Amino acid sequence: MVMHFHATDVSAHESHRPAPVGPAEHSQTVPCARTLSRILVVENDRVLRDLIADVFAFEGYFVTEASDEESLLHCARVADNRIDEQFDLVVLGLQVDGALGVESLARLRAAGCRTPAIVLSAESKYRLVPRLNELDAMLLSKPFAFENLRALANNVIHARQCGYGARPT
Repeated sequence: MVMHFHATDVSAHESHRPAPVGPAEHSQTVPCARTLSRILVVENDRVLRDLIADVFAFEGYFVTEASDEESLLHCARVADNRIDEQFDLVVLGLQVDGALGVESLARLRAAGCRTPAIVLSAESKYRLVPRLNELDAMLLSKPFAFENLRALANNVIHARQCGYGARPT
């Protein structure tokens, strides 16, 4: 299930994505039980956001989409400032309308959000890595293979569910 949030919307729009044909590849190798996970995808490019949402929905995740910082902060408010309990992962484009993704993530961290985050960026990793380390976020450089995004997200969520912290081991 994919939920779309836009700054002008008062409520979420839900749409159903196709379910996986067979069991997820990682289900055979995961030692702890996988619970139903939710991913928040924040990306201003609608096509890229939809593709990312489709990849995660196919994996069996519930996906909420936000198009800009205002929508991201709306998702946090909807979760009563407990976004950690609402989402298992935030995937954030570096440039979102109205603010840089890193600054949006900094605002969430300042509000107490500890949800693991993956930042998607075409910018130099050497410039971004120190700031992302401060924010306890991971960088996936654009262009990226969707398989790499899927694998990183699965590892981050698995590590969190199994009590290893936000980063995969």
